[in-house]
Amino acid sequence: MTAGLPRQAEAHDLPELVALLAECALPFGDLTETHLREFLVCRDGGRLVATAGLELCDDAVLLRSLAVATTHRGRGLATRLVDALERRARAKRQRVMFLLTTTVPGFFAARGFRPVARQLVPAAIATTTEFRSLCPASALCMRKRLDGEAPP
Repeated sequence: MTAGLPRQAEAHDLPELVALLAECALPFGDLTETHLREFLVCRDGGRLVATAGLELCDDAVLLRSLAVATTHRGRGLATRLVDALERRARAKRQRVMFLLTTTVPGFFAARGFRPVARQLVPAAIATTTEFRSLCPASALCMRKRLDGEAPP
């Protein structure tokens, strides 16, 4: 069976979503049902196999919690999720997307994200729990403009 297209996460997805993040060694300590309004999931045969979400922060957005089960990697699920979340962010008139990564900077660089110094991140992003305490200081901060303007 092939994993389905990304769909909106729902409250009943939270336990499986947290389990997948734990399996992928990603932070989940601050996730609640409220966050799920901006999360997408992919299922295969009823099993949650991929997820990613947004955290809206003024006119910027934090891409977070991109996880794909090891059994489903290499099938394009991460790309589908990131593309869908970028479309969603643009529809919400977000201007720039940030993320933190410790493992896949090349994946994000191939999709137009560029490294950025943490001190250049807007305060609304820098004060998120993920940015302040959940992700290690060694995580690479990356940015992508969504509005077509050149980065400062």
